[in-house]
Amino acid sequence: MNQIKHKIYATTDHLHNELDKAHALKKELDFDEELGSLIATTTRIKILKEFIKIFKLAKNNKKNEILEKMSALTKRCKLHFYQLKKLQTENYVDNVMYFTTLMKVVYSLIINLNK
Repeated sequence: MNQIKHKIYATTDHLHNELDKAHALKKELDFDEELGSLIATTTRIKILKEFIKIFKLAKNNKKNEILEKMSALTKRCKLHFYQLKKLQTENYVDNVMYFTTLMKVVYSLIINLNK
């Protein structure tokens, strides 16, 4: 269990770093010229914040609350993927892989909680 909590802390730190990068990117975007990218970045920020909340819940073994949040998070990820596809971003595949891997990690945590 200590190894799982250590990985949760490491993942949470990584998510905070990604969140900082997304906030910096959002500040650089121009509302008039890059509205699509601004909306996609805002969605990304919301997704990262939700993942951080989920990993905090995982530290406290709150399995049911995690499952409730994952339902809404899955829909938001699908929206983000659609936004990125419409924007024809170069790193679309990387984003899909990144967020689906995070979702897989959360589901594996749910399975391993309370074992």
